[in-house]
Amino acid sequence: MNEAMASLRDLDPRYPVPLVSEFLSRSENNVFLDYVYKDPFGCHVFPGDIENYPLASFFSDMESEIAKAQQIHLWAYIPSCRYRCHFCQFPTVILNPHSASSQAVLKELVDLNIKEATLWLAKVPSLAEVEVGEFNIFGGTPSLLPESELRRLMAFYKANFNFTTTTMRFEGEPGTLTKSYLSLLRELGFTKVSFGAQSFDDRIISACGRMHSANDCVEAVYNARELGIDWVSVDLIYGMLGQSVDAVRHDMEKTRELELSHVVCTKLHLEEFMKTRTGISGERRSVWQKTGLNDVDNMCFPGLGKQYQMRELIEKYLESAYREHPTMYFHRHDRRPEKWKSLVTDLDKQFPEVAVGLGGSSKCTKAEAINITGYRAYRDALREDRLPIQDSRGMSPVHREISAFKMALSTLIPVDDAVFRQRFGRSFFDNEIINCALSELVEKSLVVIERDVVTLTPNGITLVEAIINTQFAPSLL
Repeated sequence: MNEAMASLRDLDPRYPVPLVSEFLSRSENNVFLDYVYKDPFGCHVFPGDIENYPLASFFSDMESEIAKAQQIHLWAYIPSCRYRCHFCQFPTVILNPHSASSQAVLKELVDLNIKEATLWLAKVPSLAEVEVGEFNIFGGTPSLLPESELRRLMAFYKANFNFTTTTMRFEGEPGTLTKSYLSLLRELGFTKVSFGAQSFDDRIISACGRMHSANDCVEAVYNARELGIDWVSVDLIYGMLGQSVDAVRHDMEKTRELELSHVVCTKLHLEEFMKTRTGISGERRSVWQKTGLNDVDNMCFPGLGKQYQMRELIEKYLESAYREHPTMYFHRHDRRPEKWKSLVTDLDKQFPEVAVGLGGSSKCTKAEAINITGYRAYRDALREDRLPIQDSRGMSPVHREISAFKMALSTLIPVDDAVFRQRFGRSFFDNEIINCALSELVEKSLVVIERDVVTLTPNGITLVEAIINTQFAPSLL
């Protein structure tokens, strides 16, 4: 805990002490400090409480809920990248897009994605009928796909799923989202584009191992708008190696100058994480872990104190024109929030989602399943006509209520018990675990409750991930 407290006290004296600092400094709140110190990414995972849940039951649950859902969220993962970012610990396949062998792998990735989606349609027949609210092609870097393969992928999805009113979103990488590729996306019906800039500071971008410049990011935004794609979401990270509070200020000034429709601001707290852990697959260390940070111009990570100064600076710069919904996702007041996030997390929705691809996560209110994260095992499963599911969990009735409540908290929208009652037939105060957690959160001034509506306080908004992941365990009763 001494290391965590020292990290919290790492402050830039030119900026105000973060509001949350006093709360985290108190010994009675050590569980929150311990969580934010050890958590590297900010977690939006809501796992089930029944392990080794039978796949047959998982598919039955998905079929039942998808058949009743108004809409679903559908993902297609293309896990290819032309390089690995130095902080990356996610499953991906590194390819040189100009080599013949890489083109064969990209074709294989599309083959496998189509094969997996076909198996899903066989297991869950309602998938072919339900309205897809939003369809996202994510990665990796799916913008490495050559035109012929992207057209083939989209032809399959449009022919086999209900895209009648679907919003289509595509994630790329600034160095590959050329004007000609954006034109192709527009022709295929994509109206949303997102990419990771990480920063608008070339020094920080280079330290991350990224092979694009800040100017590449700016050009991608303007090229998309020129082609009629004015919904552009840019991912920024605070807490990066060598990053100062001033650097985040520069990023916010650039965000306002570009008038971005949407921006994602993610805290990356990797220093402690990299000492003992690897990422999603648990198989690969990041480049920084392999080489050591001393090889990067003696840069160091900002501590928690500076990171919360960065968080407050982001809020200050964006509050007049943007709203945060859900946590870390900001949308301009004149635009809607992230549709796919709303479909999955808003209390009046929380519809099923299906993820097709390496490491994908699919779920409904009763169960979830996570795909294999190793590419060879993923490919082998599909070659054997098996869905590449690595783990499945179920949710008990009590846990469904807890998961729904936690997802609703993550949206930062006040949680209304009347809406909860409509879904579950009883109050969230009747759930002993939720009620116990709320009592503690009120005592700590992290939420306020008025007229059966739960609203996060400013500290609660900042610490919502810690709240979700530490305060709703049965052991705390």
